[in-house]
Amino acid sequence: MQIGCALMGGTFMPEFKSGAHIVETPFERIFSGYRKAVGMGYDYVEASASELLALSKDELNALVEKKDKGEFALRYVNSFVRGDLKICVEKQETLEKYAREVISRAHMLGAGVVVFGSGAARMRPDSMTHEQGIKKLSDFIVMCKNISKEYGIKISLEPLNSAETNIINKVSQGAELVRRLDSPEIVLLADAFHMAIEGESASVIIENEDIISHIHVSEAPGRVYPGKYGGEYLIKLGKELKESKFDKDITVECCFDDFEKEGIKALRFVKEKML
Repeated sequence: MQIGCALMGGTFMPEFKSGAHIVETPFERIFSGYRKAVGMGYDYVEASASELLALSKDELNALVEKKDKGEFALRYVNSFVRGDLKICVEKQETLEKYAREVISRAHMLGAGVVVFGSGAARMRPDSMTHEQGIKKLSDFIVMCKNISKEYGIKISLEPLNSAETNIINKVSQGAELVRRLDSPEIVLLADAFHMAIEGESASVIIENEDIISHIHVSEAPGRVYPGKYGGEYLIKLGKELKESKFDKDITVECCFDDFEKEGIKALRFVKEKML
């Protein structure tokens, strides 16, 4: 098990909450974020699809060069689909073009998994039944799987709490869909923040460890860094996962007011209280 850090830039956290200085270019944000996270002691980083897409071709190539020299590494990509791209109603060719661009860039930078949370993008419109929404979501995941298979990448479905989307809110629901789609390229992510809100326990992770790519941790309410409010839910989750010998990666994915100070506290909490 290794511990990683999600860099700023996810769809749920467009910037530092405190309004702290944001480095100007996407290249600088990703590369400096990587260096800071590794410097703190994190094993890897996770970046958002929006940040990868914001890279100019020259910046992308420069980051690939850093990767090839062993100066940069990316393991996971999150926040797959931007909010204005509505999966249930958008044209297939538009979705396919978008997905291929994200997946190909993730591959170029060495990532092995693209996380599909994207609550706003996958919202089912009121005019659509739940069954129709599941069908649209499934079709999109299968399409992405077919693209990702070309690049040796997996698509990890992330259940999100019911305040963020109206389809696949629990890890148990995500597991049911992943198992029904039955493909080695389609896996599942368990996010402790959403699990806490939806009232799920570690048992759902343990029961589905075979299809889980990794887990995200932050603390509810507010999606703050793990341990800010004591981390009772996370401590219990970690204890149960440890007892089951759970051995997948853990990514700290939260809103930081001060990354350099809180990132260290989050890492210490995960190591001391969850592992």
